[in-house]
Amino acid sequence: MADLFNDEDQDRLKHIYKTTDVRRLPITGIVSGYHALPFTLVGPNDETDSGKANPGSLKLTGKIMVSPKLLLTLSPNDERFADMFPEAEPFMDKSIVARMFSFSTAYKKNYRIRNEHLSVEEFPEADKDLLNTVMNELSRAEIINMGVIWCPQPRFYPISLERFIASVLDREFR
Repeated sequence: MADLFNDEDQDRLKHIYKTTDVRRLPITGIVSGYHALPFTLVGPNDETDSGKANPGSLKLTGKIMVSPKLLLTLSPNDERFADMFPEAEPFMDKSIVARMFSFSTAYKKNYRIRNEHLSVEEFPEADKDLLNTVMNELSRAEIINMGVIWCPQPRFYPISLERFIASVLDREFR
């Protein structure tokens, strides 16, 4: 599968992964069994067909279900981003829909990851302003279990969610 992506594609995905900013990890931890990691992901609206001088920003919200238990699967390399992050309305960049899902922090363990309840909203303000608004709203409401992520290209959100999951697993299981 890696052969389907040229070096430019790989560099782009690495850049998105490295520049993703996990602004806030959930304060509550994963203890055992499947646990929910609610998230809000904010980034610039990079739609080129909108024709607007200032296209604003996008906010994605959802809930990732993570199993910290070791799972033995018959074929550990068969899950793709489209399987793990199913969408009612196509939003994910088509170039990564069939990409295999894996992350380096799980080389010794298998985790089952599922995304649920994904919603995508457009906002007129810049992504940095929206990010500040989201952070302030969560603080005022004293919501401690929500992760907040800034993504440079929201159509590639699974790459940023991969970084978010890796951050949580690093904290919880190392």
